Amino acid sequence: MKLGKPYLAMECALLFGGIPGLLLWFELYSDVPFFPVLFGLLALTLLLGWSDPDLKFRPTTIPNPFRKLALRLLAAAVGLTLITAIFYPELLFRLPRDQPKIWIMVMILYPILSVAPQEYLFRTYFMQRYRTLFGEGSTMIWINALAFGWAHAFFLNWIAPLLSILAGWLLARTWKESKSFRRVCLEHAVYGQIVFTSGIGWFFYSGSTRAIENLSFIQVLTEFFAFSFPSLGIGLNFI
Repeated sequence: MKLGKPYLAMECALLFGGIPGLLLWFELYSDVPFFPVLFGLLALTLLLGWSDPDLKFRPTTIPNPFRKLALRLLAAAVGLTLITAIFYPELLFRLPRDQPKIWIMVMILYPILSVAPQEYLFRTYFMQRYRTLFGEGSTMIWINALAFGWAHAFFLNWIAPLLSILAGWLLARTWKESKSFRRVCLEHAVYGQIVFTSGIGWFFYSGSTRAIENLSFIQVLTEFFAFSFPSLGIGLNFI
């Protein structure tokens, strides 16, 4: 059944406007239930996507030179490190330097627990489901980037949404050019690892490391592989 634009507009506003707003409300007045919200939204959009004949879970990929991606990642690494060193020198390499076990945990778990669900939601789902609303060109890319930035507003600082808008714009372009879920996951994961390594990631996990610093690395890995999301949700409040 072909979905009408009014329904799609309402759905988009609710899922990608209202739910991030709910996260912001939780952050202002209580604790953010990040993983329940993220995986609940993932489950809902998987069901909606399954019933949508226009949404392909594995669309035909378009060959895309890896060199362009490598140059973007290199530029991000250099740029974010310089920004941190110049404007926030006290944060430079703070996580790997002061909490190496947590840094290793983030490097391993972040791509699996956070990146993959987000890339399904914001690229695979959003950019196919709402193309009748926003097209497939620059309007879609900018709307997607702004929605991605808004989803990071609950960190209650301007740096996280701003960097997320930039990352969302780059990731939306990558999806448009490649239609590859694996490519956008790889790009997003490395951006995140650069952010957390350089130190600017403090604006994305403020307070979360304090909640998990008493958990051993082996304990967290055991809980993760046992799918113990409530336990992981104690401290992994980074997106």
